Amino acid sequence: MHKFFCNYNSLTEKYELSLNRNMLFSPRINVMAENTLLPEIKKLLQEIYDNILLLKENITNEEQLKTLDNNELLLSNLYYSLFASPLELNSPSQMQGTIKDILSNTIGKVSSLIEKINIPEYNRLASLMLNNFQNILNSIS
Repeated sequence: MHKFFCNYNSLTEKYELSLNRNMLFSPRINVMAENTLLPEIKKLLQEIYDNILLLKENITNEEQLKTLDNNELLLSNLYYSLFASPLELNSPSQMQGTIKDILSNTIGKVSSLIEKINIPEYNRLASLMLNNFQNILNSIS
């Protein structure tokens, strides 16, 4: 597992995950922020995975299903890279809302994930997922 640090981004005025140590604030503040940031990232990744499962059950277009399979692989790689453990394989819950609603929700979660991670190789995976979800949403609209 890689060693990550929690940095304060003065432009966005938020904490984000990084590979570099930033000693702008005391180490105690950075550790407290990291203790809340990592669980948030883990929760976002799990929610995105759950949404992918919901979408896979309700979408019938073969091309869109391939894109969702690709996103599932990207997501599991991202999760494993960050936490050195596999995603929890939950059984999908009942669909709440339309496919467009779930896609919009997922796009929001991936965007939030990109904001919280400031590591180029991980953001690249999240950006690919974001583009894939956006393409599916555009093809449905």
